[in-house]
Amino acid sequence: MMKLIKINIIWIFVFVLNITSIYGVVYNLNNIPNPKAIDSRTHVSNPDGIINFNTVQTINKKLSSLETQNQIEVAVVLVNSIGTENIEMFATDLFKKWGVGKAKDNNGLLILFVGDQKAIRFETGYGLEGVLPDALASRVQNQSMFPYFKNGDYDTGFIKGIDHLIPILEKEEFEKEQNTIAWSTVLPIVAGIYVIILLISFILTNSSIKKIKNNAVLRTNISKYIAIKNNKRGVISLINITSIAIGVFVILMFSNPVFLVFLVGIPIMTYPANLYAKIIMWKIRRQPIPCTACEGKMQILSEKKEDAYLKVSQQFEEELGTVDYDVFVCKDCGNEAVFTLDKPSAYSECPQCKTKAFSLHSKKVIVAPTFINSGTERVTYKCKFCGYEENDNHHLPKISRNSSIAAGAAAGSMFSGRGGFGGGGGLSGGSFGGGLSGGGGATGRW
Repeated sequence: MMKLIKINIIWIFVFVLNITSIYGVVYNLNNIPNPKAIDSRTHVSNPDGIINFNTVQTINKKLSSLETQNQIEVAVVLVNSIGTENIEMFATDLFKKWGVGKAKDNNGLLILFVGDQKAIRFETGYGLEGVLPDALASRVQNQSMFPYFKNGDYDTGFIKGIDHLIPILEKEEFEKEQNTIAWSTVLPIVAGIYVIILLISFILTNSSIKKIKNNAVLRTNISKYIAIKNNKRGVISLINITSIAIGVFVILMFSNPVFLVFLVGIPIMTYPANLYAKIIMWKIRRQPIPCTACEGKMQILSEKKEDAYLKVSQQFEEELGTVDYDVFVCKDCGNEAVFTLDKPSAYSECPQCKTKAFSLHSKKVIVAPTFINSGTERVTYKCKFCGYEENDNHHLPKISRNSSIAAGAAAGSMFSGRGGFGGGGGLSGGSFGGGLSGGGGATGRW
């Protein structure tokens, strides 16, 4: 008796093993690969390789052309097993999970092939129930697919079935989805946002200017000028960045590049506040200052007149654009005051003459680097005013033999990789359009 039980257990094990080897993975809604996740132009999910690669490519091309022509989305799924699941319920649930078809028209079709059930299901979206009724779907299966399926020729059966379906589906025209924009509503909102940006930039800029004017720590015109310049730049940058971030959010929300026009107008709205700040800066820098020698007022001199009070090196710095000098003279007592405004440049102060005219003059390789030894580069700095020079030797690293190989390998690793089903090949993925199905369609068995 025990021997008979052992033999039966062995036979059951062998049976289960054979079933597993024949049908492989038992698929559910979560582990069937969505073809659109690999490539937005892919329609076929064929994880068990039931049809060959060329057939998959042919079907993808035909269904992509159909979608381009009249917006109908068709998903084709071929698996060996879905276990004990009912194919009709499974197809309805998978259709809903993937959202086959465009959301506006619900014009999707799911073709589900299950090998161990010898069954195929055409699940239609609401929008295709009229053009592809159940009886016509069954006719496609019986006339064009089952004669080949019975002989195990699934490739030919699917090609013939798709060729039978396409002329039927082509009769139904669906308009391409468009994001309509209610300009009568949008334009006043955009105009209002522009006005808000303009007002905020003016209010914040004017507020910072008033604080700087009343700041007792800033005693000179130049110091106030620099403070206003820095604050103005910070305020305008903050407003521009914040407004552009909001604009980008609006573009993403409406998925319409037309709103890029909104972004273009933002810097224009901050320009009046920017111009206002520059005018105030110009006035502050040139306003009279109290004379330190008498009770009079010192007035700023023009660029031509101030040269008489500047050294030759200072005049050279102004010509070079590295330093700007403001010269004030008291009309009552002739007292002078010179204020310095350092300007951003590639020049630094010369170690010898102290003029801001010292910069990089030249670079020269003295000892070239090799694969074995490092090299030396001589860098020369020179003053354009007095001609003083300084030389500095810089270390050059050895040439790496593997640098070009490593770079090539890194580039290769970024662009190489194994392809998935449907021939994704590095193309961007996506999803179906969000269509719905009411459970209509046809199921056939061979």
